[in-house]
Amino acid sequence: MTEKHVAVVTGATGGIGAAICRRLHADGYAIVAHYRGDHDAAQALASSLGADCHLVSADLSTMSGVNRVLASVNDVLERHDGYVLRALVNNAAKLLGPSFFDATADQFDEYVSINMRAPFFLAQGLTRSMLPGGSVVNISSASTHFSSPGDIVYAMSKAGVESLTRNMAEAIAPRGLRVNTVIPGFTDNGHPAFRDPEVRRYMSSFSVLGDVATPETVAHAVAFLISDDANRTTGTTVDVSGGSTLGARGDRAAGVGSLLRHDA
Repeated sequence: MTEKHVAVVTGATGGIGAAICRRLHADGYAIVAHYRGDHDAAQALASSLGADCHLVSADLSTMSGVNRVLASVNDVLERHDGYVLRALVNNAAKLLGPSFFDATADQFDEYVSINMRAPFFLAQGLTRSMLPGGSVVNISSASTHFSSPGDIVYAMSKAGVESLTRNMAEAIAPRGLRVNTVIPGFTDNGHPAFRDPEVRRYMSSFSVLGDVATPETVAHAVAFLISDDANRTTGTTVDVSGGSTLGARGDRAAGVGSLLRHDA
């Protein structure tokens, strides 16, 4: 029986998530595509990828939502002979904001639940089903590497994701599994703010290479990290932020939540 590798991608209807799904599908993966609530975008993605794309809708701010994804992945694996779980991409996130003085306890808990708790327990659950050679990729953010009090809760949650990668690497290595992080900078995900020249100039000022990235840039990095070409790479980060982590030149203190705040 011919094996078919399966990749689970969370936040699959966002710009980066959809690009990751398309790239991995082009590389021969079947996709379990998680999304929160944009059913039209999810159906469009599934239609473009065909029968090897399996949708699951869940709210990752709750453990019931996390467990729904885990159950759906197990169901897909059981229903399709030859399917072998190969990769998890923790991409779903609640994006930029809130600021240090404006953050509420409820907001803090929601960011931590979606951006830290969900990746932890999805990885914990799914690595149990991975055979040697499997891989997890966590999507972080350049905002964890410079001061941005206007987006402090988001930045803290993404710092937690990078800590997860470093500490998880040793835990799963005996199983022959790997985990790494991709660090995007500003990435044109289709948000209207990217069409505003002034806003785009502001975003571009964070990158020493200038301009902003495309979702495909992030997808290429993910594809490399889960491939056999990266079979000796674990517990580390691949920075595709255009040098944003070298020292941003924009008005960092203001934050960018007002420009891009929405759920992926």
